[in-house]
Amino acid sequence: MPSAEGRSASGGLLSRIGGAMLDLVYPQDCIACSRDVPVDPRGLCPDCRAGLPRIGEWRCPRCGDELGPYAAGRPACPSCSNRSGLMFRSAVAACRYEGAAREIVHRLKYGGDLRAVRLMKEAILQRLQSQSWVGEIDLVVPVPLHWTRRFSRRFNQSDLLARGIAVSLGRAYRPALLRRLRRTRAQAFLRGTAREQNMRGAFGVPRPRLAAGRTVLLVDDVMTTCATASECARSLLAAEARRVYVAVFAR
Repeated sequence: MPSAEGRSASGGLLSRIGGAMLDLVYPQDCIACSRDVPVDPRGLCPDCRAGLPRIGEWRCPRCGDELGPYAAGRPACPSCSNRSGLMFRSAVAACRYEGAAREIVHRLKYGGDLRAVRLMKEAILQRLQSQSWVGEIDLVVPVPLHWTRRFSRRFNQSDLLARGIAVSLGRAYRPALLRRLRRTRAQAFLRGTAREQNMRGAFGVPRPRLAAGRTVLLVDDVMTTCATASECARSLLAAEARRVYVAVFAR
């Protein structure tokens, strides 16, 4: 019969093995700073949660970008004031695309850390709660990836976010309503009007009758110049969607 010391050593070894296996399945590092420190259920350490660059009450009602404390309305928005072609009605964003928020997006998109989905989804939902138009929404639709990118990445982060938001809002989820018709160059390498030209004609609605007369909430992880969201909205409106709103995690 094993001695007490042997049982204790064996138990300690099993505990360490069990802990290591849990770390593999449920990593304990922070999804923003990657430090191996205690994290909350959403995967953030206290420092990164406190430093999450949330967009405050001063924001553009059209594109969701953050404005200064005394700015008001679209004319004061640097993202909207010089352009007239936004096809969506309004957009909301939870955070600025910088610091911890940027790292969270990269951890999901390029690192495949699905813990980020819950945090991003809840941040978007919190922002949506204050919007008067939420009650108008009929369908929730993700920005689609080209099949080659989805194959290499194994998932579409916008799809994961949109699915959870649709369930929480109690709205119909339509992941196939929009289709990406061609592979485009990565927007990160383009600037200004080149982004709009890159996206032009990139999306289609295979079954227009499913969009006709419906108000659509388009969901994505990040929106910078609005070129992708605006082109998606253009395709939905061409299919006779009633209105298109946009919700993203970072702006």
